[in-house]
Amino acid sequence: MSDLDNEELSAGLLRNLLEFAPEGVIVVGAAGRIVLVNAETERLFGYGRHELVGQAVDLLVPLRFRKQHRRHTGGHIADPQPRLASAGLELSGLRKDGSEFPAEILLSPLGPDQGGRLTYCAVRDISDRKRAEDSASQLVSLVESSDDAIVGETLDGVVVSWNAAAGRLYGYSAEEMLGRPVSILTPLGEGEDLAALLARVKTGKRVVNLEAVGARRDGTHVRVALTISPVRDGKGHMVGISTIARDMSAIVRDREHLRYLADHDELTGALNRRRFVRDLNEQLDRARRYGESAVVMVIDIDHFKQINDRYGHPAGDRVLKMVATALAQRLRRTDTVARIGGDEFGVLLPYDEPEQGQEVAADLRRVVTDLEFDPVTGHRLHVNISIGAAVLDRYTESDEDLLAAADKDM
Repeated sequence: MSDLDNEELSAGLLRNLLEFAPEGVIVVGAAGRIVLVNAETERLFGYGRHELVGQAVDLLVPLRFRKQHRRHTGGHIADPQPRLASAGLELSGLRKDGSEFPAEILLSPLGPDQGGRLTYCAVRDISDRKRAEDSASQLVSLVESSDDAIVGETLDGVVVSWNAAAGRLYGYSAEEMLGRPVSILTPLGEGEDLAALLARVKTGKRVVNLEAVGARRDGTHVRVALTISPVRDGKGHMVGISTIARDMSAIVRDREHLRYLADHDELTGALNRRRFVRDLNEQLDRARRYGESAVVMVIDIDHFKQINDRYGHPAGDRVLKMVATALAQRLRRTDTVARIGGDEFGVLLPYDEPEQGQEVAADLRRVVTDLEFDPVTGHRLHVNISIGAAVLDRYTESDEDLLAAADKDM
């Protein structure tokens, strides 16, 4: 094969290489005019090559970028080294229909032509990359602005990401936590539960809204709701674990307050009738099963209506609170006192016999009589109570019968 044939073969291979290159190829002369384009350039910009050859390359650059494009092109001509023209810049290509696309442009010198040195421009549409970058940026922003603590971990439980909310919840900065085991956030004694959860997540399962206890930097504990999920790469392989922790402190306080209100009288703080009846029935079950006995009392405040009528309901409310406090202070921890009516209280004395009940009743009358009540008149008044009692044992029929018997005794 002659040297001429070799040159023709090489030229043909080069043309095919340029024509079918995956990026747009534009060869530009020293005067800034297009000498050659490939098929991908036609697809990217929407022009036929006959519309581009001989035109200024600025045709493919949005107006706002043309000045800096000429500056970069001039710099390349003065110093013809391969370079990424879009490095550090936001560049776009301008299509024939006026639309734009984000572009990455590589400039490289070619050998001289009749009119001077040629420049090889490789143009790549990076729309997909920009969308991915924007999505990642948006995700980072969402994670950082979240009110929930979001922690990324390796499969071995080492912290690799830590958002601002995690710092607020646990008290550690990102610098303190990155590279450290996430088990730091688990109180002593609960590490086995954490290990079981992580093992479950490693099988591909997700744990949602699990209530747990977290350990803060200052040694205190916090109730949290955890959502623990596997993190996968683009091929679906598990590469890490994501933990979202929501502070449950306010919810727990509200829940406990609601539970308190369900069982307690809001005015006096004593148990309410519903809870008292429940305790009576539990004691009835024990009496029937184990033969345990107890004493039940019903207590009325004497002449309470006259206090309300003469001094007003606020004064009556103060009397109720004083009596409830005095009764509770005299009774044992195992005893129960409840407000079961307007001025009526119920008392349950587990394990007591009638004789013990009589002694307790006498003490309760005394502690209440010793109270001094000032209805804002300058006079100190005393309050008396009436008490009726009944024995709870295996023969008691029901809580209604028991309360009726105590009320009759009063």
